[in-house]
Amino acid sequence: MADDDKRISIPLEGLDDGRRALLELLQNLRRTLYLYTPVVRPELYDDPEVLAAIRGRVVNQPKVRLHWLLPPAREWRGACPRLVQLSERLTTAMVLRTPNRQESPNRLELGQAFAIADESSLLRFSDPRRLLGEYEAQPSERMKELLELFNVLWSRAQADSDLRRLGI
Repeated sequence: MADDDKRISIPLEGLDDGRRALLELLQNLRRTLYLYTPVVRPELYDDPEVLAAIRGRVVNQPKVRLHWLLPPAREWRGACPRLVQLSERLTTAMVLRTPNRQESPNRLELGQAFAIADESSLLRFSDPRRLLGEYEAQPSERMKELLELFNVLWSRAQADSDLRRLGI
């Protein structure tokens, strides 16, 4: 169909839109979620419903993997205790890393936030502080470019020392 070739982009204008889009992304997640954000907004990333959706997805589909690149935890850990707790419980499924700023490419895209689910859906906040952006439920060239950027960042990223737990 001709309509299948058109990219449907839903504008996101703030917390409510961003939260709905992230919940939809999580609800449709089957395998992998790649998330990059230079700003961790507690109203979104520490939201009980968002975290419950993550927990539910991992419980129902144990092979689901979440790869998140976040700023250093010392910048957001106090404001997002539920996210920290969930990441401690889901250590196999949910891997949080911090981009290596010295090895990060100098790209304009690093000022935005994006989440890619199953290499087929893109949630992008061009303004991650105000949660303004768009949601695309179909693969696009833009999504492929951001996934490549994510993979470069992920390969150079490191575990956040502020999130490591001492084990016996």
